Amino acid sequence: MGIALTDDHRELAEVARGFLTSQKARAAARSLLDAPEEEPSAFWQGIVELGWLGLHIDEEHGGSGYGLPELVVVIDELGRAVAPGPFVPTVIASAVIAKDGSAQQKSRLLPGLVDGTVAAGIGLGGQVTLSNGVADGDAGVVLGAGLSGLLLITAGDDVLVLERDRDGVSVEVPENLDPTRRSGRVTLQNVSVGDGEILPGARESLLARARTLLAAEAVGGSADCVDSAVEYAKVRQQFGRTIATFQAIKHHCANMLVATEAAIASVWDASRAASEDEEQFRFAAACAAALAFPAYARNSELNIQVHGGIGFTWEHDAHLHLRRALVTTALFGGDAPARDLFDRTAAGAARENSLDLPPEAEELRTRIHADAAEIAALDKQAQRDKLIETGYVMPHWPKPWGRAADAVEQLVIEEEFRAAGIKRPDYGITGWVILTLIQHGTDWQIERFVEKALRKDEIWCQLFSEPDAGSDAASIKTKATRVDGGWKINGQKVWTSGAHYCARGLATVRTDPEARKHAGITTVIVDMKAPEVEVRPLRQITGGSDFNEVFFNDLFVPDEDVVGEPNTGWTVARATLGNERVSIGGSGSFYEGLADQLVKLTLDQPDRLAGGRIRLGSYLAEENALRLLNLRRVARSVEGAGPGPEGNVTKLKLAEHMIEGAAIMAALVGPEVALLDGPGALSGRLVMGARGMAIAGGTSEVTRNQIAERILGMPRDPLIN
Repeated sequence: MGIALTDDHRELAEVARGFLTSQKARAAARSLLDAPEEEPSAFWQGIVELGWLGLHIDEEHGGSGYGLPELVVVIDELGRAVAPGPFVPTVIASAVIAKDGSAQQKSRLLPGLVDGTVAAGIGLGGQVTLSNGVADGDAGVVLGAGLSGLLLITAGDDVLVLERDRDGVSVEVPENLDPTRRSGRVTLQNVSVGDGEILPGARESLLARARTLLAAEAVGGSADCVDSAVEYAKVRQQFGRTIATFQAIKHHCANMLVATEAAIASVWDASRAASEDEEQFRFAAACAAALAFPAYARNSELNIQVHGGIGFTWEHDAHLHLRRALVTTALFGGDAPARDLFDRTAAGAARENSLDLPPEAEELRTRIHADAAEIAALDKQAQRDKLIETGYVMPHWPKPWGRAADAVEQLVIEEEFRAAGIKRPDYGITGWVILTLIQHGTDWQIERFVEKALRKDEIWCQLFSEPDAGSDAASIKTKATRVDGGWKINGQKVWTSGAHYCARGLATVRTDPEARKHAGITTVIVDMKAPEVEVRPLRQITGGSDFNEVFFNDLFVPDEDVVGEPNTGWTVARATLGNERVSIGGSGSFYEGLADQLVKLTLDQPDRLAGGRIRLGSYLAEENALRLLNLRRVARSVEGAGPGPEGNVTKLKLAEHMIEGAAIMAALVGPEVALLDGPGALSGRLVMGARGMAIAGGTSEVTRNQIAERILGMPRDPLIN
């Protein structure tokens, strides 16, 4: 877990973590819990010397000339350590001054913020008025007021930049919920304000930067809560075993990870957007805040829950995170980010996918652009022939069927083919099966089946699940008995998509009942039209029949249709891609255009769903997060950073997102859901169908177990063989 993806960013994160560990930042935070006053940390000067306060500031003002992407990497690590002090409000202040300040304001204010001689407090609440150069009013609670020398306070759409010791400025710092970074009440009484102390119209700019940088701190804290909970669960024993083996604890930890990864993806994107487009940045910042702040608060609570009684003690560090999360949420979170995201979406704002490709991409682009132009000029049939002939039909597949394209080449192909209007065939399950044949099949199998499948002359299904082997796919009982020249198959498969129209299928069968569960399985090719194969469509709760039961009654499968060696079928069935398919076109939508429909319905029926703008804003934040999780997965491939947790996380989040989208639709349609001849027809089908997504391909409960065991390293239940 972490924002950093590139080598440079990972190195920066490691340096930051090492420094904060060596300086005992967590202990410094604890020391402030009972301190009567907040004092600067002993390592503040070390932070200054490392240049972190100026990572995002131009060199002419004493900074390093980088940007928010580098700054959020450091803040992520500060959040993990619950580092005390005014670092985050100070860099928020310098970021908005660098963006919206005049040349004179930058020259006057930035050097002190960068060299650590001036700390800042940030206040976006209250009711301050500015009239004829005089500011009056209650500025509300100001984050970081305890150690601040400079205050950034909003007055309408403007931001005031005032020294703390200015006449008429009153700062009260009472006892704080988070004593490690103390906030205070600020009031202004007849304060004279010159033009040099106003950032005109900068409130939204300040808000976006505050949301992004505090969200970066929040995801660091969220990640530390996950790590802390998992490590404790691995050693805490109850009922004769570690609590990490309890499914309830695993699911808590998995949910914590999923929420953190979604928030990380959104913060990562917001930091990138800051240098691209201000409106998209504000959109992305709202998304980051809508996910990161509640994730931090919830993870802080669950961390205490997993620790049990020890987590509820003053001596344990868990409540440091809870304090920080509650204060951040109170000042900058709540319903506002989600509501803002809804309003921006309703006004037409959106965040476009973007990814920086390395220089070699342009070398590839010239050739691929020419190929795309040639293919685009052909008719549809000739296009498909050319795509198959050139390997562009499935670029990530090995040659000669594909192009063995790495991530960069795949993305350039995607961009150029989209620009040329070329739509490559979608093979669905057939594509998964045929790639397995290419990787594990014989030359004869490849010759017989691959080209037919690519031309869609034969559609394939996957025959893995059985009545007693759903998510536990290795528990199959379909029996294969050795006979002369092959195998006799008897048994039942279930939940087989498309079996009623497929020509062939790839099936797992048990060929050695005496072997270990995973060792006695063989993968075979099945002729779905053979008389010994009976397909019975299963009618689903939606009324449709996409799934089927399949019965094998003395079906003969010749040896030439065994894929791989007998009893190695589990390896074949779990075949992973040698060349991973990547695409930046991934989306969180399960029904195209649903988010747009929900926005329109909410605008048309504003009173139908209580808190509709807020609930839909949260839905939109999750929609964006799903897209961004895919984008980060692609970025890992481009960087050669190895696989991350995004795949498992997306599987779980997508199912929940589908269910929530359908539920919002039904709530907005209202009584018409009862009828299937009007606007309720779609919503009813969505609600009924969405539930299946938490079951298909492995239930959400099993996915949580997989996240806990495979990603978080938690042990399996010892009662399971």
